[in-house]
Amino acid sequence: MQQSLEERFPDVLFYNPALTEVQDNVVIGAGSRVGSMTVVHRDARVGTGTTIGSHCNICACTIGNNVSIQTACHITRGVTVEDDVFIGPHVVTLNDKLKGDPMIYPYIEKGAKIGGGSTILPGVRIGANAVVGAGSVVTKDVPPGALVVGNPARIRQSAPGDQT
Repeated sequence: MQQSLEERFPDVLFYNPALTEVQDNVVIGAGSRVGSMTVVHRDARVGTGTTIGSHCNICACTIGNNVSIQTACHITRGVTVEDDVFIGPHVVTLNDKLKGDPMIYPYIEKGAKIGGGSTILPGVRIGANAVVGAGSVVTKDVPPGALVVGNPARIRQSAPGDQT
């Protein structure tokens, strides 16, 4: 007999366990919450105190502690999201350049904030405490502390003390 989500993850709150799928070999840290209609795929690693909204697709990736992933996000295989990151609703990460190249994965550093509706392209690194404006298409690395907006995302404001 298969265990329920509450039995498998006693320290995790599932908003509606009957409408949530968590596949095998998944780790979800204590104090985390997972919304309805969300799928957490095999081999995903989710830290403590993290919130994953409803209608999300969380592939085999690594998500840190105290992360907030809002409704309808797609976090693709291989992505790393460090601690204290905010990811707004409808954010999509991509890992395949569609050129036959090996997959390369986005990396989101500690404290970054990504506005709703943004798309993060393969291999892009978003620096610590950077901010990605809503609806941005991030095609290049974002320096730590920078603010980027637009399609393609461009630096609107550099980190204090940065000479860019």
